[in-house]
Amino acid sequence: MNVISRLTVALLAGLLLSGCGQAGDSTDGTDGPAADAPEPGEAQTSAGKPGAPVDFDYAIIGTPVVGQPVSINLRVSSSLRDRPVTLNYRINDARNLRFPEAQAQRVALPAFGDTGRVTEQITVVPQQEGRLYLNVYAEVETGEGTLMKSMAIPIQVGRAPRQPETNGEPRQDADGETVISLPAEETTR
Repeated sequence: MNVISRLTVALLAGLLLSGCGQAGDSTDGTDGPAADAPEPGEAQTSAGKPGAPVDFDYAIIGTPVVGQPVSINLRVSSSLRDRPVTLNYRINDARNLRFPEAQAQRVALPAFGDTGRVTEQITVVPQQEGRLYLNVYAEVETGEGTLMKSMAIPIQVGRAPRQPETNGEPRQDADGETVISLPAEETTR
């Protein structure tokens, strides 16, 4: 075993052992649970990137029809009632869905105040049948910087079922199971 391999194994073993502790060990030097450990039944959060303290709820008004404007009531709530929230609306493919000229695609909501909830109405015009999506992004400034949250609102237009996109080709494997074959692509340099 070469020197680099030995060092790598020793480092990994050290990391694994440092993560293992005895029951009752804590980071504050006491035998009880750490002071910042959640109580049983309490929600735990990831130490990763924090999400925006914003929630969405929506209602599609009426029946979406190709070529006809359809309105969506978007209810936005925030636990940071004293902070403004900026909403951004986006359509990925204008062949499926479009905004009428009068529809703003970016809206700045003032601080929510006592209500903690605001309703915005968005209008879109479906261009074809099927399941179409309106993307909504919310931004809020916090002490940790700008936090964002996003949601895709599905809009079912007509009776046409959503056409799933399949990558590859369904085939039977040696055990008779259906699998999707993804052939390798040839690249040139």
